[in-house]
Amino acid sequence: MTRSLRRTLAVRFAATMAAGLTLVSGASFLAVSHVMRRQLDQSLAGAEVLMAGQVESRSAPAISELLTSADPHAYARDVNRYAALRRPTGELIRAFPLMSSGLPVDVTALARAQAGSPVWANGQWDGQPIRSVYVMLPERGAAASEVMQVSAYLGPLHHTETLVLLALACVTLLGTAATLVGALRFVGFAVEPVYEITRQATQIEAGTLSRRIAAHAGTDEYRGLVAVLNRMLERLDTAFSVQRRLTADVGHELRTPLTALRGEIEVALRSDRSPNEYQQVLHSALEEIEHLSAMSDDLLLITRAESRQVEAQRVPTDPNALVRASVAQVRRRLQEKDLRLDESLDRTVRDVALDPELVSRALDHLLDNAVKYTPAGGRIRVTTEPAVPATQGVRFGVENTGSAIPSADLPHIFEPFYRADQSRTRAGGGPGLGLALVAAIAELHGGTARASNRNGTGVRLEVEIPAPAAA
Repeated sequence: MTRSLRRTLAVRFAATMAAGLTLVSGASFLAVSHVMRRQLDQSLAGAEVLMAGQVESRSAPAISELLTSADPHAYARDVNRYAALRRPTGELIRAFPLMSSGLPVDVTALARAQAGSPVWANGQWDGQPIRSVYVMLPERGAAASEVMQVSAYLGPLHHTETLVLLALACVTLLGTAATLVGALRFVGFAVEPVYEITRQATQIEAGTLSRRIAAHAGTDEYRGLVAVLNRMLERLDTAFSVQRRLTADVGHELRTPLTALRGEIEVALRSDRSPNEYQQVLHSALEEIEHLSAMSDDLLLITRAESRQVEAQRVPTDPNALVRASVAQVRRRLQEKDLRLDESLDRTVRDVALDPELVSRALDHLLDNAVKYTPAGGRIRVTTEPAVPATQGVRFGVENTGSAIPSADLPHIFEPFYRADQSRTRAGGGPGLGLALVAAIAELHGGTARASNRNGTGVRLEVEIPAPAAA
């Protein structure tokens, strides 16, 4: 199931903001509630001082009559202060206003207040929560000690707390909604270049791989992405070009022997031939078939090697023995062209872990290439040496005299069917798969194949096979 990056980022950002606002709102509510309750306690303490002064000045009765005449509901809403003067036993002496005579007494708080310090306590009055303060009054002449109780309903405080909580909840919801809308717009603006890059990328097809993505290529955040996509398109363009050239070359190389084979057979069938003539035709056809088989085997191995469908079966092998075996196979051709072959084989190179069958095929192609392109009377030199000093790898080298390879062609001579003169005739010496096979075998061993000119006196081809990596 696919998800929208724009929507996902916006939702996560809004959720984060919601969590932050919830924490802030919760902390704010606790702080406001604490302040309001503290103010209530301070207000009760102030009311107690006022009532105590009323009692001292003996003006309480007049005030009591005034308070008694007040509407109870309006009084609870506007004043919300109830006082009762009590004896230490809890007996009511006077109530301010008279309706305060029903105030419940917290016996524990009353007893603690007689120690001299104000005591706050919570309780219930007429089914509603109240908050009370108990204060011991100083003795007045012959009068015994008295305790002043001042109380207030907590309902208005709870109502205010509810309003504050609702306000904070609305702020959280509105803030989250605004954040979600803003995040959708912001993230949409941020990912818009991705849509543009995607649109340009989808317009590039097999026939338009030469095009490049130009959208937002100058933006720092997207420059790397555009560069990576353009490099990928460049590699694809190169791969398609190689594939097209390879397909054309394979078609041409197959057409040449098939045409020759068909022509020989058609000539043989035009009239009766002697057994000897038929044998000559069959031998010629067999040569063409062997040529096709060799080319198909080489092409198959190259393809399988590039796709990693085949692995080198490494066993300890003497590289010098492989060189001598390959040299022995070209002795006759060397004599036919009057070529001189020198061997410079390092005796310290031995028991190298490599695939002897594959490496032998690579050496055969290297020597075959040298014999084909060395002019009559020229010289070929074959060398072996350690790949890197003090390691168990090997470097094969085949040098031949003759014309050098143009510098522009050196990086391409290990490509299938590539020839420096771009000739498509087999007179140039084979189907052009030999050096490509050499490079594929080197890569299967984790090595490399290289070509270089020798100061205008010839060409040197090298194959380096390193020791296998430790498991």
